[in-house]
Amino acid sequence: MEKIKNVVFDLGGVLVDLDLNRCIAAFRTLGMDAVAELINPYYPAEMIGRLEHGDITFHEACEEMRRLSGTPDVPDERIAWAYGEFLVTIPVAKLRQIEALRRRGIRTYVLSNNNPASMEFVRRMFTADGHDMEYYFDAVYLSYRMHELKPSEAIFRKMIAASGLEPAETLFIDDGSRNVDTAQALGFAIYMPAPQEDFGHLLESVGRS
Repeated sequence: MEKIKNVVFDLGGVLVDLDLNRCIAAFRTLGMDAVAELINPYYPAEMIGRLEHGDITFHEACEEMRRLSGTPDVPDERIAWAYGEFLVTIPVAKLRQIEALRRRGIRTYVLSNNNPASMEFVRRMFTADGHDMEYYFDAVYLSYRMHELKPSEAIFRKMIAASGLEPAETLFIDDGSRNVDTAQALGFAIYMPAPQEDFGHLLESVGRS
């Protein structure tokens, strides 16, 4: 970890604790069982994939969900709530670990498959220790803005071009096996944490001899 100058974090499953069953149950309470079956914490499918790719708006995704599930009266706001049930919390300890990295001169980034509705929930979670999300990162790269999805090489290459970071000097932390495989093939150091793992010991070693 001595040569590492940058750390790139995924959000869901790495910084943000997830609860897949809670999300599925929320969609089922709305009568949207067909949508519940599409929820995947690692690789978005169907209209969720196109939403996170930035090809359709959140409202357009909701329209497709309503058609798929035969629930025309469920409003966008309730669908946003149900999808937000995926997201549980960001432990304050993880926020302070990122702070500690930045105090040591390590640059920090986010690279996440995400969508505008979920990011509203995530941004609020980042205020748990009195700071906004931008306080913790040099840049935040989101799939729906970049029009690319992990695990494609394209999203990594766009991040590299925008940030100027060197993969060989960068630790990429993600809980998706295909995502870390792509990163490793591009020369990143990688780490794939277990669900709700405290990987603070790893962050503590970054940039130290």
